[in-house]
Amino acid sequence: MTMRRRVPQTQEKIDRYGRINGDNDIIHYDHDYAVARGFRGTLNHGMMTMGYIAGMAAEKFGRDWFFNGEIRVKWIDPVCPGDVLDIAIAGDGAVEASVAEGPVARGQVRLVRSGDADGDAQK
Repeated sequence: MTMRRRVPQTQEKIDRYGRINGDNDIIHYDHDYAVARGFRGTLNHGMMTMGYIAGMAAEKFGRDWFFNGEIRVKWIDPVCPGDVLDIAIAGDGAVEASVAEGPVARGQVRLVRSGDADGDAQK
């Protein structure tokens, strides 16, 4: 079963996240600066998107996620204010995050065996 979450992105959310994590890079806060560099607007923090994904993984795997969870994500494109971030986690843990313009991230969430050096998936 695929889990889905749609999260509207606003500049206010981006600003609040930046205050929490201490990321003061101007690309997240100055629209004109971001547009001048070829983006549609300011950029949300990649770790902000990762937080949404990790929260969904915790719902999927429960308590085990906090002790044996692993997340891998490849960033493809930015997320900007006004976007609605659509995150899907498939039954096998495949992650796809997208906005109206297309995919923004792909990856995998899974449980690993505690102490397993090569990260084999837990059965």
